[in-house]
Amino acid sequence: MESRSEPQPAAKVPSRLLHFDGARAIFAMWIVCHHMAPREPKSCLDAMMVRVDVCVEFFILLSGFLTHYLNSDKDVASTSGSFIAYFIRRIFRCLLATYVGMVLCVLTQLLGGFNVWTTKTLSCFLLLKTWIDPMPNCPNMPSWFVVSLLPCWLVYPCVGYLLRGSSTKFQLCLALASWSAAIGPQLCILCVQKSWLHWGQVAFTWFWPPALMPDFVLGACMAAMVRHNPPSKQVAWFGDIAMLVIVLACMLVPVPVPPPDWAGPSQWRPGHYIAWEQLFARLSAPFLCVFLYCTHHGDTLATRLLSHKTLVSLGRYTLEVYLLQMPLHDFFLWTRAPGAQGLWRGLPWTPEVFWCYLLVLWTTCGLFVEFVAEPLNQRVRAVSSSWVGRTLPQLRTNKRYDPLS
Repeated sequence: MESRSEPQPAAKVPSRLLHFDGARAIFAMWIVCHHMAPREPKSCLDAMMVRVDVCVEFFILLSGFLTHYLNSDKDVASTSGSFIAYFIRRIFRCLLATYVGMVLCVLTQLLGGFNVWTTKTLSCFLLLKTWIDPMPNCPNMPSWFVVSLLPCWLVYPCVGYLLRGSSTKFQLCLALASWSAAIGPQLCILCVQKSWLHWGQVAFTWFWPPALMPDFVLGACMAAMVRHNPPSKQVAWFGDIAMLVIVLACMLVPVPVPPPDWAGPSQWRPGHYIAWEQLFARLSAPFLCVFLYCTHHGDTLATRLLSHKTLVSLGRYTLEVYLLQMPLHDFFLWTRAPGAQGLWRGLPWTPEVFWCYLLVLWTTCGLFVEFVAEPLNQRVRAVSSSWVGRTLPQLRTNKRYDPLS
């Protein structure tokens, strides 16, 4: 089978897909509600709150999609300077928010009397903890996802090389192989032991950093298909249908009851990672891929709603919302108990307080992005742009790379 064809001119595509920003805002809010929303009173959305890994699957697919979408016409590994510039641009804002969140969480735990001077905390700051022990229990728990993204971005140049100039047939085959590699370990364990995964197996097939690399490659394959063979407007409605199927499945599929011997974290929502929930994220991946591919033109009901300027604006801050939700929640914990000799009556975690927390979270993250993260990110981009096309010796001598020399 021919895996590569002659490079073709890239189709003219928009540089920014606004409906993806809106989708990021919705999925980020879903994640925060899963982690922080009160569990009483019960509602029709309780089952959706358990299926938060669908959101994680969307974000890893979107990361692969956008990484290739924005770099498909660039050889980011042509020189060491180009690769360093690409990698620094990808990780800077993520690591900035990650470390700000971890420092704030450590401070709140320290003020609460917890022992934070441990090897676990050190391994979390070195971004090594989930490589050794995939249990997501660092001071800032959501940081596990950033640690999983780092190797994906690191190996992307190899993925981009395979996809650049490849045929649609090859891209489809690589996408199928990637999805099989993502869900395959879970299915193999199910078949061999003839029972659902126990908690340790769940941790290694989901939270261990290499576990999400096939999902990232799958997202990159969707971007390559958009670049090589853009969808027509006539198929855009398939994207809406695919997303509707995901939402209905998340709402209507029953949540399993945890078995007595379940060793997963007891404070997590009941049913999370139990039985068929272990496969929910990977089974949603094909539907999410249809959404990513078919809605490229953005001319459907769902994409028009997601492209609303309010959602697009909120979508710009989702990275920080995800990574700073924990330290702000820890701050709100200090306000729950009465104090000040009766002057403070306490602030119990009611739905009203949660929505106040959500407003404060998004506002704080917006201010952080606009006045700290993005100005620093632009400076890093400006500096790293001069590294493109240079080898390491030329970086030291400040010379440009000449491929004919």
